Amino acid sequence: MNRRLLWLIYACLITNITFGQGIRITRGDDDVKRSKWRFKSGDNLRWADSAYNDRQWKVLVDIDATKLSKDIWPGNKAWFRQVITARPKSRNHAFQLVVQQFGASEIYLDGRLLAVLKPPRFDSGESQRLVQFIPLQLADTNRHMLAVRYQIRQDPVVQPATDVDLIRIDILPADQAGNTLVSEAHWTSILNGCFTGVFAILALLHFLFYRANRNQSINRTLAWTMLFFTLIFATPELDNYIGTLTYISITDMISDLSLHAGFVLLLTAVYQYLHLRRTWIYYTVVFVVAATQVYRLFVGAPQDELVGIPFILVIIDYIRVSWKGRKSKDADARLPWNSLKTALYCFLLIIVFSVSAGILESATHFNMEYMMAIDIALSAVAMFSIPVGLSLSLVRDYTRTYKALGDNLREVEQLSARTLAQEQEKQQILARQNELLEEQVQKRTAELHRSLDELKTTQDQLVQREKLASLGELTAGIAHEIQNPLNFVNNFAEVSVELVEELNEEREKPIDERDEGLETDLLSDLSQNVQKISDHGKRAASIVRGMLQHSRASSGQKQPTDLNSLVDEYLRLAYHGIRAKDKGFNAQLVTDFAPNLPTIKLVPEDIGRVLVNLFNNAFYAVQEKSKSTAGFVPTVSVQTAQDHEQLVIRIKDNGIGIPDEVRNKIFQPFFTTKPTGEGTGLGLSLSYDIVSKGHGGALRVETESGVFTEFIITLPD
Repeated sequence: MNRRLLWLIYACLITNITFGQGIRITRGDDDVKRSKWRFKSGDNLRWADSAYNDRQWKVLVDIDATKLSKDIWPGNKAWFRQVITARPKSRNHAFQLVVQQFGASEIYLDGRLLAVLKPPRFDSGESQRLVQFIPLQLADTNRHMLAVRYQIRQDPVVQPATDVDLIRIDILPADQAGNTLVSEAHWTSILNGCFTGVFAILALLHFLFYRANRNQSINRTLAWTMLFFTLIFATPELDNYIGTLTYISITDMISDLSLHAGFVLLLTAVYQYLHLRRTWIYYTVVFVVAATQVYRLFVGAPQDELVGIPFILVIIDYIRVSWKGRKSKDADARLPWNSLKTALYCFLLIIVFSVSAGILESATHFNMEYMMAIDIALSAVAMFSIPVGLSLSLVRDYTRTYKALGDNLREVEQLSARTLAQEQEKQQILARQNELLEEQVQKRTAELHRSLDELKTTQDQLVQREKLASLGELTAGIAHEIQNPLNFVNNFAEVSVELVEELNEEREKPIDERDEGLETDLLSDLSQNVQKISDHGKRAASIVRGMLQHSRASSGQKQPTDLNSLVDEYLRLAYHGIRAKDKGFNAQLVTDFAPNLPTIKLVPEDIGRVLVNLFNNAFYAVQEKSKSTAGFVPTVSVQTAQDHEQLVIRIKDNGIGIPDEVRNKIFQPFFTTKPTGEGTGLGLSLSYDIVSKGHGGALRVETESGVFTEFIITLPD
């Protein structure tokens, strides 16, 4: 990039100071008087002759000011001419022409070839950079023509605006040439390294600050600003180690982008610092800076008088915004303005020191080169005053915040100590209260245990009453079922008595009058009657045994059971039971038992209780409907079926149904729709638990009020 732009950043308004590749005071006239360089693009060996008239050539302020893109590239060759004259005190002194060039050259003195300078691998596309010392001795004080025939290799570049120091020729005493060259390179590296290090540290600090508190976006902005400033001072050092235009164009592009982005971000940071809204002025300045960078990237370098315009606009807007902060009552808001004042004072001091050094050197002929240290220090202060000022202000904010947090922490610790003391006192009070509460809890727990035991006892009694109630419902049916086998027993017993009497009469006859065939028939009939009496007695015993099983607690042992027989038996018992209470009640019983139904393992007495409850409810529903509906035919149907791996029992009646508002409550304990005294409300609740919990099945209901009710029992096979 343009070295004079970096010079503006290093020390604006510094007089009599040259910043090239190094930092030094040019004193070429002390030993050898030198005219200004003249330049012409092209190539002609006659231009080396001292007699050639070069008045039409372009006059250069400095050979470094030659524009590569405008003056050299068209032919890749050019000539430089300069008149040198030895001062009387320097006649016959040994000098060195110190040539630092980028490219190849031939050095002529008064038309005589002094040296041919060409990098070793110039033609193979490698480095074009070369430093060479050429002995020189002027035996008189006449005018001598120093001519340079220069050539540069045109390498590809990534941006047109690529600048490079083509050639620099210093005439130095032979015993000082090496030290002077090393000293210049040393100073340049030290300053670039210092600036790079300071800005890199600031970038890292602001990135860390932003990471610690992402709400302060100004830290992110300043971090990127410092990072771009780091690149600005790091890239010139890279130029000393690269020797092709391609790589130099890359570093120039990075430096250009960093310079423009750094200025824009610095302006953005002051807006964020002062909490100002970005207006059209800000966006106009940003647009000009961005357009300049795009122009340099794709078109070329702007004219010299236009190079500084974007940066001047940034500085003007920075001053405008800082002036607004100065008028604020907030002391921190005045920091940008104070930073500008500090930079201005430094620039004024630089002018004063530079002018004073020049005057003293002219008057006393004393070497004032080391006065540069003061100028460099002031330049550094001026440069760092603005970005570092913002950084220090943010650090001060962090310090205040940290101090406030420390004070708050101490207050919290004091409050914590007081709170701890109060908490300990509360703990003691709570401990005493806990002891009292524990005693009360133990008493209440004992009372609850007693209440729970009483509740369990009452619950067991209620369950037993429900069982007895269902047993009472079956009593009449059981009596009817027992009466039938008893009638058969009585009838066959009477017939057997008559057969025995007839057999005895036959046996009392004389042997010759007895009919043995008749005796045999009588004995056979008697044997058949005894067998029938035994069968019906067993039937009665089975009914009594079932009644006892129904009344006593369940054993819980599952056993293979014929489901059709179980359902049919309890259907008849329930039906005869309700008929015993209401002689005028009749109902149509419809059974649909699935043939070849497999036996199922269940607890017969438990499922029997479920069936009794459901049959009694069905008969009750049709009985109630028959009281209010003329011509009604009470019907209770039972169906068994096998559905995959489940056995299903459906008990349906055409009675009064269940209203929708109570449908979800019928399986709740102690809920009943029957009048007081006619139901305990435990029948369906116990049935649900027996089916679902005791047998892993399901009990559900389908109903329509006034039309039907159907209970569906599903048992796993």
